[in-house]
Amino acid sequence: MRLRNNKVAKRLGTKALAGVLAIGLIISTPAAALADGGAETAGTQSTASQTPAAQAEKLQAKSVDGKDTLIDVSDAVKEMIQRGEVKLDESTGYLIDTTTGQKTNPVTGERVDQIPAIPATPAEPEQPAEPATPVTPAEPEQPAEPEAPAEPEQPATPATPATPAEPAEPATPAEPEQPADTVTSAKSNQALVAKQQIIKLPQIVEDFRFWTVARKYAFAKSKINIREAIPENIDGSNTQDVKTDLENAKADTKKLQKKKKKITKKQTKTIKNKIFKKAKSKAVRNLQKTMEERKNLKQKGLDAALANQQLEEKVRTVGTLSQDGLLYILKEEENGWLYVESGNVRGFVKASEVYTGDAAQEILDVYQTKAQKKAEKAGMEYTGIEGTAKTAEATVDAKENQAYTYLRATVNPTVAEKDYALVNDQIETGILNIKEENNPDARTVGTLKQGQLCYILADKDADWVYIESGNVRGFVEKKYLDNSDETKQQITTTGEEQYKTAEETVKPEENAALYYTLASVKEGTPSGEIRESILQFASQFIGNPYVWGGTSLTDGADCSGFVQQIYKQYGYDLPRVAEDQSQCGTKIPVEDAQPGDLIFYAKGGHIYHVVMYAGDGKTIEAASTKLGIIESKVNTKNAVWATRIINDNYTLAGGGISNVNATNEMYGQNLGNFQITYYCACEICCNKADGITATGTPVVEGQTIAVDPRVIPYGTKVIIGGHIFTAEDCGGAIQGNHIDIYVNNHAEATALGVTNADVFLVK
Repeated sequence: MRLRNNKVAKRLGTKALAGVLAIGLIISTPAAALADGGAETAGTQSTASQTPAAQAEKLQAKSVDGKDTLIDVSDAVKEMIQRGEVKLDESTGYLIDTTTGQKTNPVTGERVDQIPAIPATPAEPEQPAEPATPVTPAEPEQPAEPEAPAEPEQPATPATPATPAEPAEPATPAEPEQPADTVTSAKSNQALVAKQQIIKLPQIVEDFRFWTVARKYAFAKSKINIREAIPENIDGSNTQDVKTDLENAKADTKKLQKKKKKITKKQTKTIKNKIFKKAKSKAVRNLQKTMEERKNLKQKGLDAALANQQLEEKVRTVGTLSQDGLLYILKEEENGWLYVESGNVRGFVKASEVYTGDAAQEILDVYQTKAQKKAEKAGMEYTGIEGTAKTAEATVDAKENQAYTYLRATVNPTVAEKDYALVNDQIETGILNIKEENNPDARTVGTLKQGQLCYILADKDADWVYIESGNVRGFVEKKYLDNSDETKQQITTTGEEQYKTAEETVKPEENAALYYTLASVKEGTPSGEIRESILQFASQFIGNPYVWGGTSLTDGADCSGFVQQIYKQYGYDLPRVAEDQSQCGTKIPVEDAQPGDLIFYAKGGHIYHVVMYAGDGKTIEAASTKLGIIESKVNTKNAVWATRIINDNYTLAGGGISNVNATNEMYGQNLGNFQITYYCACEICCNKADGITATGTPVVEGQTIAVDPRVIPYGTKVIIGGHIFTAEDCGGAIQGNHIDIYVNNHAEATALGVTNADVFLVK
């Protein structure tokens, strides 16, 4: 059983926890972790996880002047403790910088490398003037203090103040060495923002290419419409219990199996029918006529009901699917709606209209048995149930269907094998026009010159072939292309990057030939879908507790612990506290934030809170002990800047599974020896209907592996045979020490067979 894709449960606003993702995400909360002030958002603060010293009305720590005197911690330093910059070492009594380990002045917050060895000279306590000693630590803050003449006049005293002055001097350069101290602190929010390098990023336009996702099967319970959009204020959730759905599906499978018997009986009755017709029996003719009328009336009734549904929902129908017809769920939307693909029809259906899970498996088993027997009888290789199970009939041309590119994901292969061709010298004008249709009168969408490169994607044996060159896709006459083996070898030797490609005359989105086939020689780039995936993943933890200093998505986290763990699942390693996180990625204006970006709040020139932006002015955040992890709105009053961590120039990993891209330094713990198998996105490999969540995220050769999440948690990066992979998928047959590696086509998956290999964690 190979079931593909994982990562996300429900969309923003839902609380359903994806079971397969929760496994491996139970992260224990560090007992001694310090908070970064996230509780200030709601004006509350957790005291359960604070140390007894921090809860006391007066917090005291040892001085750093060598006397080890317990002195009161100033309010400014208490704020540093609360932000996680400094902590009290209860074993020594000193305040310690959490980053550098330096001892910290309880009054000024200055860091010192070592405590001065002051031998408590008797002269110091004997002299009444010595009260100046407690004043001495304040000297760095008060430039006027060195004016006191009494200190240099005493022979013993110069050594004494000189010694405490020494730790103050290294403390001064230590501050600029810590970027967080200078860049994340200021007297006001305005001054804090002025210190940052905030830039305006260019708008990223994703390309038009599709990517392949795992198959999640569904079958129509009755004849249904596939809509162009989700109707407003209509819930599509399946209110039928799983048991009832399963029973109904089993009843449907019996009908499917009986259909074959009926066809056989009809064939045996053919002669009898002919005899009846020859006899011209009026009774028989009337009976046949009545049965045909009933059938037509029933069909008209169904069609009328679907037409009425379209009027009521005020959404156009782009296709219809008959009872028990096949569709693939590409993405699970809000309110029980599903984005689906069936044949060349793409759009939305209600979850209540289709069988999924175990119920779908019942019908899938019947279709697979029939398709396998059909292939065996014809002496052909079994390729799946399409052709046996009916798919949707389009009522709107794909080019006019607004839902067609709602999500550029498909279960079909999207990476084509490169079939090189160069423009030959047979064209008189020297310019080859790429046409929108396969005829010379069609609109020109791009041009190629002699010697320029293109790739043949479809109709290779026809007079007009469908090609791709750069971002131009369309039809050219084959007689003007050189596709010989010698030319292909020449391109391989020279390097395809050395050849120029087509010049576009029509933008891809305006080119009607753009999706003649969904395959391309390049992989799609789903950065927008990655952002949506992160939000969906984060939203499932809404309602879980806020714990000051916590980093567990299930047991509790504070604001920075929450975003740290969310991003960790997507391969991003963020610092622990909000102040440090504010310096990661690219700083951008708050108003430019996109879903998935982080927004930071500050008070009095200090960062105290971080939230994940969810779009439309909304956030997902660990707010406070009282509120927990919630959906909220951007606090525009305190928001100072946003940071972009997600790479919008996202390109899928790849380069082949045999490409060695791990260095010796990357090898971490040896997880043991695993059985390695290979799969693609075809029906033969993905031949089960249950177990995955449709998210629209891609499966990628050279990146995706299917794992048992109890052994290797989702999002984990591992090294197999020198190549780095990411655990992004699961399957019922993938249990224990078994890993399934994704490849682009079934032939490769079959050829690679079964092997064993040691698997290492990436450090």
